[in-house]
Amino acid sequence: MNWDWDYSLFKLINDHANNVSWYGKLLVDAANYGDYFFVISLVVLWLFHHKMSVYGFVAGVGSVLLARFISLFYFRNRPFVDHDVNQLLPHIDSNSFPSDHAAAAFAIATMIYFFSKRTGWFFLVCAGLVSFSRIWVGKHYPFDVVCGTALGIAFTVLIFRLLERFKPYEMAVGKWRAFRGHDEVEITGIDKSA
Repeated sequence: MNWDWDYSLFKLINDHANNVSWYGKLLVDAANYGDYFFVISLVVLWLFHHKMSVYGFVAGVGSVLLARFISLFYFRNRPFVDHDVNQLLPHIDSNSFPSDHAAAAFAIATMIYFFSKRTGWFFLVCAGLVSFSRIWVGKHYPFDVVCGTALGIAFTVLIFRLLERFKPYEMAVGKWRAFRGHDEVEITGIDKSA
């Protein structure tokens, strides 16, 4: 496959990469701490909306596992292995395709969007920032990130429909509350109006 266009786009972005300007520092931090941001966000969301947090965790972990599974069948060197790049963060020489950071970030953000559009838009912007930052710091080609993004969104759409159809969360909560001796089952649903 001819990757010239992908490298050209990568070079267009990465050649301007820096960790000095305010946006450069923001993108480096996004690449470095983006996964922690999403994990901590799910923990905080648990305090307000259990179901959203659980679904987000399932989407994030599932998308990463799927990305890792796909990477078993196709190996692509990271940009810094084959080219002279602005590598702003260290990274081991591992498979670049697809970007599991992009997959996880967009999977979690998309799942949150299904529950609350207002909150979801914020996390989708954050997911875009994290994904773009992976190119900025020299860890991924644009196509790796685009495929990771598509993977995360597609996986989340599928898993959300399955979870809503078979309702394992509701069954688990119902059994737990019955075990605890509660008569009524209170389950947080989807906020369609948000």
